[in-house]
Amino acid sequence: MSTANLTITKLTEAWYKFQPGDFDSLGLLFEIHYQELFYYGIKIVDMPELVKDAIQDLFADVWERRDKMGSIRNFKAYLLISLRRELIRRITKIRKESRSEEVSTLQFSFSAEEFLIHDEETQSHSRLLAESLKSLTERQREVILLRFFHNLEFTEISQVLEMNVQSVRNLLFRALDKIRKDLVLQGVGGVENIEILLLSIFQQKK
Repeated sequence: MSTANLTITKLTEAWYKFQPGDFDSLGLLFEIHYQELFYYGIKIVDMPELVKDAIQDLFADVWERRDKMGSIRNFKAYLLISLRRELIRRITKIRKESRSEEVSTLQFSFSAEEFLIHDEETQSHSRLLAESLKSLTERQREVILLRFFHNLEFTEISQVLEMNVQSVRNLLFRALDKIRKDLVLQGVGGVENIEILLLSIFQQKK
């Protein structure tokens, strides 16, 4: 069984045991989702300890509300939505208490190092990709992350971003078109299927 299939199997089993009150399954759900949640959270606000605390509190809340979680179709999407809202709430509170705008949110910046793969050609493409991503809007970068790193469907992304599905599709289309044109201008070939390129690069981060 592949690693991905094994993770899905573990996740299904954990979710099945979690709702009736198996505390060990909560730990397994935390283990499976933590890295993705932390990576997403740190893109929202570059404050690792704040993100870690928010994730811990999120799972504590999930445990308290486990008997009401049966209607949730995608647990990961639920966690991402909840974490995003909680981090924005906490940063808003910090700003208000300190009367400072220095703490910024929703940057979703990417560096070339995040996409580096060993062969020289791909390293060059990674640098150009990072530069192109930097030129996108914050919301465009976020939709790229949600689609190609977190593998969310358009309906789920619309819930995270609080946008309608068609707006999400348009946002992603414009972002992909901009990346494709940027790479073509830099002489990068084979970018007609830019979605496959982004998916392959982001999935190597997991």
